[in-house]
Amino acid sequence: MSEEIFGNIYDIQKFSVHDGPGIRTDVFTKGCPLRCLWCHSPESQTFEPDLAWMDIRCIGMEVCGLCEKACPEGAISRGEPKESLKGDGMITQPVIDRAKCTTCLECAKACPSSALYNTLRRVSVEDCMKSIRQDARFYAKSGGGVTISGGEPMSQFEFTLALAKQCRAEGFHVALDTTGFAPTEHYMEILPYVNLFLYDLKCMDSEKSKKLVKVPNELILKNAREIVKAGGRLQVRYPIIPKLNDNEQNIRATAEFCVEIKEGIDVVQLLPYHRLGAMKYVRLGRKYPMSDKVEAPPAEFMQKVLETFKSYGLPAQIS
Repeated sequence: MSEEIFGNIYDIQKFSVHDGPGIRTDVFTKGCPLRCLWCHSPESQTFEPDLAWMDIRCIGMEVCGLCEKACPEGAISRGEPKESLKGDGMITQPVIDRAKCTTCLECAKACPSSALYNTLRRVSVEDCMKSIRQDARFYAKSGGGVTISGGEPMSQFEFTLALAKQCRAEGFHVALDTTGFAPTEHYMEILPYVNLFLYDLKCMDSEKSKKLVKVPNELILKNAREIVKAGGRLQVRYPIIPKLNDNEQNIRATAEFCVEIKEGIDVVQLLPYHRLGAMKYVRLGRKYPMSDKVEAPPAEFMQKVLETFKSYGLPAQIS
């Protein structure tokens, strides 16, 4: 039974309008083999639990302090009093010594306000379907559906396949957001249950790909070709990252590859770099990999990239 198949996720997001057509429910799986320097969802990277800290939820150690008492490693201490983020007076919040923390998550279990929390949720396919079914009326009116995202959902193939199958059995449109870095046979197996692949193309030079995302790109390109050859539909996503993959050579190489598989492409999305995920690194106690000097590409530059893709006869847009 599908409900007996479990997977690890970090979120289910409702009323999404950016990950496929119409209004969608996004199921975000946890774990990814890539390590993109600009990743805006660091909680999606690891396959294990992460301890995260959201300071605005903290009610203060003056009235609580349960996290400090619960930590067996002594990794939590009291910080200096400061103005509450809610603007209602002074508050003392915990300080986490990440070097001592073993991610036992005892502090998260003790935290009454979920200021400290585990990024991993163990769920069944049926758990996901309960959330998905609640939004069925929105899919019908908007042409939306379900997007299985990540992380890399193909890294939890049994769960992703079972979820896609159940969604299609109940008549829901399914989009699969993928890096393309998974066994080709898995894409062929799941293809009948996926209406649209949201497919990332980040760097066309394989050696540079290893530096930027920590994996080569031969398998990624092969899988895109095989999906199209088998009749799958692609929404190609090309993130434009200043000084990393926004050079003329990579732009044109990406466009030329898209021409090669054009028969299977619905749209090429050009995605300008943003720093919206930087705060998530702070919550996890990690350093944001991108320099503060890297800013979003200017609108004029994005327009030039768009014109380049359109000059190749591709259905491109800036998203």
